[in-house]
Amino acid sequence: MSIIFRNILLDLKKIDGVKMIAVGSRDGFLIGESNSSESEILTLMSAAMLRAAENVTDKIGKVSPTRIIVDFEGGKIITTLAGHKALISVTTSMDANIEPIIREIDRTAGKLKDIL
Repeated sequence: MSIIFRNILLDLKKIDGVKMIAVGSRDGFLIGESNSSESEILTLMSAAMLRAAENVTDKIGKVSPTRIIVDFEGGKIITTLAGHKALISVTTSMDANIEPIIREIDRTAGKLKDIL
């Protein structure tokens, strides 16, 4: 991962409650963070969920989603588009305040959109 890419993700990593960050293509291929199997699975599943949400909103005639939030017992998964080519997925702790996390994900997505 390049230094520029790493620096862009640094502010997001500093937010309380952020456990893991994965950046990937819209097809689910990992293009950021570690190459762990968890990051790969997170990216693949996030891309699939985003495509499913886009299909649903297209069918009901609404604007395509820009973010998906999944609640689970251990926390949340937040996936946000980073332009037309990429997405950012973040897992949070169970008690995390997601508002500052979402704000920083949106800022990070804007920066990534510019370089990808």
